[in-house]
Amino acid sequence: MEDKKYPIYNFSAKWSEIKKDRTYSEKETKDLPDNQFWNSTSFKKMFKEEQTQEQLDIFIKNWWKKYAEFKKLDYVSNIILTSTFYEFESWVCTWFEHETFDVGQTDQEALDSFEQFVRRYENMQFKIPFPDPLPKNYHCLMGAEDRWRWHGAKEDGSPDPESSPPCRCKFCKKQGVIRIGH
Repeated sequence: MEDKKYPIYNFSAKWSEIKKDRTYSEKETKDLPDNQFWNSTSFKKMFKEEQTQEQLDIFIKNWWKKYAEFKKLDYVSNIILTSTFYEFESWVCTWFEHETFDVGQTDQEALDSFEQFVRRYENMQFKIPFPDPLPKNYHCLMGAEDRWRWHGAKEDGSPDPESSPPCRCKFCKKQGVIRIGH
């Protein structure tokens, strides 16, 4: 049986900052005053239902406000926020873990689902340096192709490589997701 696939969107933020005490590449400073450099970040997020562009714009603006505050980005300008549809898939990669929605599946069902997901993409994993550009629909597994890395977390949400996957900590439960760390 095939897993339910959810819409995944790619979010990115690019902004300029005041230079710090280091050397900058031409790419980092292109089209900016001498005292500034470009910085950026991006991530993917899965939603239970397809989102309108208006919903995505609201989401990324709210995210940026929290991110800039958390990172203490006081002297930024030229902020460019983008959100685009990426694909429908059953799991989404975050930072060295994958997540999906908790829809009542057992731990074994979640592990079987993740195994199927990993098998779909493990042949795409590359040794460094990565090809440029990456192949279409490339999925970085961040080590998930090594099953021995799979783990959960402690009940307080802190990573625990010794715990059994999947993670069902209080934070996962509150967010309605299941995670597998790796």
